[in-house]
Amino acid sequence: MKEWIRRQWHQYYKPFYRIVAFVAAAFLMVLSFPNVEKIQYEYELHRPWRHENIIAPFDFPIYKNDNEIAVERDSILKNFRPYYRRDSISKVDIEVNINHMLELYHNKLTMICPSTVNVDTVRSLIKHILMSVELNEYKQGVLEMPEQAEQSDQNYELMIIDGNVLEPYTLSELLTLGEAYSKLSSELESKLYLHYGNNASWVSMLVERLPLTDLVTANVIFDTERTNIERDERLADMSISSGKVLAGQKIVSTGDIVDKRTARLIESLKKASEIQYGIGSRTAPIILGQCLMILSLLTTLFLFLKYFRNDVFQRLRSVNFILLIMTIFVVGAGLVAQRHGNISFIIPFVVSPILLRTFLDSRLAMYVHTITILIISFLAHNSHLFILLHIPAGMMAIISLIILSKRSQIVKTSIIVFVTYTFIYIGYNIWQTGEYEAINPYVLTMFAINGLFMLLSYPLIYIFERLFGFISDVTLLELSDSNNQLLRQLSEKAPGTFQHSVQVGNLGQEVAIRIGANGMMVRAGAMYHDLGKIVTPGYFTENQVSGVNPHEGLDYIESAQIVIQHVANGVKLARKYNIPQQIIDIIRTHHGCSQAIYFYRSWCNAHPNEQPDMTKFTYPGPLPQTKEQAIVMMADAVEASSKSLKEYTDKSIDELVEKIINMQVDLKQFADSPITFNDIKIAKEVFKEKLKNIYHGRIQYPELLK
Repeated sequence: MKEWIRRQWHQYYKPFYRIVAFVAAAFLMVLSFPNVEKIQYEYELHRPWRHENIIAPFDFPIYKNDNEIAVERDSILKNFRPYYRRDSISKVDIEVNINHMLELYHNKLTMICPSTVNVDTVRSLIKHILMSVELNEYKQGVLEMPEQAEQSDQNYELMIIDGNVLEPYTLSELLTLGEAYSKLSSELESKLYLHYGNNASWVSMLVERLPLTDLVTANVIFDTERTNIERDERLADMSISSGKVLAGQKIVSTGDIVDKRTARLIESLKKASEIQYGIGSRTAPIILGQCLMILSLLTTLFLFLKYFRNDVFQRLRSVNFILLIMTIFVVGAGLVAQRHGNISFIIPFVVSPILLRTFLDSRLAMYVHTITILIISFLAHNSHLFILLHIPAGMMAIISLIILSKRSQIVKTSIIVFVTYTFIYIGYNIWQTGEYEAINPYVLTMFAINGLFMLLSYPLIYIFERLFGFISDVTLLELSDSNNQLLRQLSEKAPGTFQHSVQVGNLGQEVAIRIGANGMMVRAGAMYHDLGKIVTPGYFTENQVSGVNPHEGLDYIESAQIVIQHVANGVKLARKYNIPQQIIDIIRTHHGCSQAIYFYRSWCNAHPNEQPDMTKFTYPGPLPQTKEQAIVMMADAVEASSKSLKEYTDKSIDELVEKIINMQVDLKQFADSPITFNDIKIAKEVFKEKLKNIYHGRIQYPELLK
């Protein structure tokens, strides 16, 4: 029973998972959609209304536009007056402060006052003057200068709460801290002069030395809480509408010219509908319509993958990646649409095809991008313009990134996409309106910002590469760099193997380009395919420069095992240095399940009457699973065998290539890979052509006359 369940699970797990994944993606997309009926709101100012008549389905206000609301809000804030409270300062408190100051500065008074003047009398007089002036000042009111008013704006009004009484005041009716100090200082000086005579020069010095600023405090204090409450109430009372449309009233008819008032009515209906149909009141028909539409579009993608890209369809991580990218952009657009409104210009939708192109291929990236844009177009104010903008922009992004090998390519793509957006937007508006004034500079600015957001593609490539185990062209280029640590070790410890790997990469990359495989993957895989030979470099002929062969004296089975072991050693080294799995797979499969033929035949010749144990001479596999793995297997065998030719003629090279690859075909080494016979035929032609160029005969020039 358990075995039956295991077989059923193994058989139906992937199909079931794919269906659940597509349905889950559709569910998340529907959940993020605004909860409104789809009314045709697309229009162009001063152009005929192209849709059906619109009759108001319910009463709704005519909303002011954002500029009108902003102007009215600014006006309210400009005319709003802050609230202050008047604190009572008692006569006793003033007297205590003055006595404290005079006590501290008694010695200075003694030093400044002439000997003919009684210091105690001066102190008493100063106290009397300061008491009188301060009482008058606090009665008038000393306030903290409000931030909203300038010193010169004497007509600036504010509201003062005095007990239970609220009264408006202007700055001219109150004293600021600076004015209170100046008045206190000047009154004290003038009255002392009046008492002691104008020739009493010591009076000015005395007034200067006294810390009168310590006596001046504000008794009209800013009331933050009351000010905020009153300001918020004023803003809350601000009207966001300027009129009302009654249910049944005609808004626009087919063929009517859409003027500014009609446009305002349409926008008001849209806004009222969004309020009317909130999350809690989304109707079943709306949900059903959204589900059917999104499921229909996702079904086309499902079938496209199944029948035209079955290799991607079989890899669940690739399916997950495609659905994740689509869901992120659809859900993101839905959330922005609910809060911001117009999504046409602010979301970098072109990032989606860039990511898909980087890890999959151009045609699939374009198909997925088109489906994504069609789904999101239901959220746009102008679906027609939205589709016209973003599908061609996605095409240009994909075309400009045929191979992503440099960071500068993302910058170039951003510029190309910006130019595409700009030309389409300008052309569309001029065509539709016939007026240059229809071009909104703000939209062009948004396109530029959108282009800058595209630069996020580069770090996102790295993130998704790690999350899904993909490998990008940038990473392949870095892996192929002979200056990296692992390849330097290979060139130092096994120089012959390193040169062999370079040649295999050259041969394989050309084949990959010709048959539509990933040439950079082939080159990178070729550079590492014999990595395991670092462990025992001297046991491989390309590294035996001294003429000493360590296989001499060894049993043929032991020698075969040493040679075969280089595959497992290569896998271990690659994992130790965090080489991507795709390259490790090339290392594992580059000999497939073939035999170490030299040692096998040598053992058979030495033991003619014994049956060999084939497992001792056979590579563990597996067989190549991809075109790239198959290409590296062919290139490796052809390049290694070409070194054994005694003479390099067109005929000998042709025969060698045919013999090696036909033998691999006969041994069914390509049975598990998607490579075709036509691909193999092209590969043979490329190998022959490249080997002839490498080993071409040199022209012997006659000796120069002396």
